[in-house]
Amino acid sequence: MLKTFLSICILISCLFLVFPVYGVMEEEALSYRQEGYELQTRGDLKGALSSYLKATQMNPFYKEAYNDAGVVYETMGDLDRAEVMYLKAIEIDPNYLAPYSNLGFLYEKRNQPLKATHYWKKRYLMGKKGGYWRQKAREHLIKLGTYPQARQEELAEEAEVFSRNMAVLKEEERLRVLQEAKMHFEAGLQAFSSGLYKEAIKEFEAVVLLQPSDETLIAEATKYQNTAREGAAREEIKAHLNNSLSYLDRKDYLSLMQELRKALTLVPEVPRE
Repeated sequence: MLKTFLSICILISCLFLVFPVYGVMEEEALSYRQEGYELQTRGDLKGALSSYLKATQMNPFYKEAYNDAGVVYETMGDLDRAEVMYLKAIEIDPNYLAPYSNLGFLYEKRNQPLKATHYWKKRYLMGKKGGYWRQKAREHLIKLGTYPQARQEELAEEAEVFSRNMAVLKEEERLRVLQEAKMHFEAGLQAFSSGLYKEAIKEFEAVVLLQPSDETLIAEATKYQNTAREGAAREEIKAHLNNSLSYLDRKDYLSLMQELRKALTLVPEVPRE
């Protein structure tokens, strides 16, 4: 038990030592990249490259520094190393867009249209509509003769996204209707148990009209709706009979007969044998 406790303490101590060091290294990486940019703008390509590479040593996941190093290598004419740097940046973050256009340019220089098309197409499809680099990617694809294919892929992707969105909306609507139907059903049950048959009928009718995706719920609502109608009919028959008795006491036989007729119209037919 003591050994385990000591091990945990040592591990925590190591973590406290490691994280500050990593933070310092990350700050140094940022500083080296800034230094590289300043040297590059002054035309000192070797100095800039050295700073960019130091930045990647300080932070092996510094995608921007890899891309920057690739640009310098390419400017210096070393396309092979530039290619490695660009690909490393994409490997770190496939959604980082800058190296895609850089690879497009690079493969055009190498007269490799298939590879150039691949990366220009990626840059086009992943770019923001109306953005500068999306437009540049489109121009290069037109030049390479592959823009129609890229546009077709874009439209197919848009159609797929639209279809997915519609499916999500349809499912949301299905769940909304089902939830609303359940609420009406619960309200119908409460009214039914309280003997409020007319109110219960309205609630169960609402369930059926909504046509929720739950067929069992519709069947139950229909069953209770019919039962509630029978209950409402019984209550109305009783009311007419009570009225007829009061008319009997007053010897108002015409009104008595009218009430009895109303009661009889509500009595369900007895099935014959």
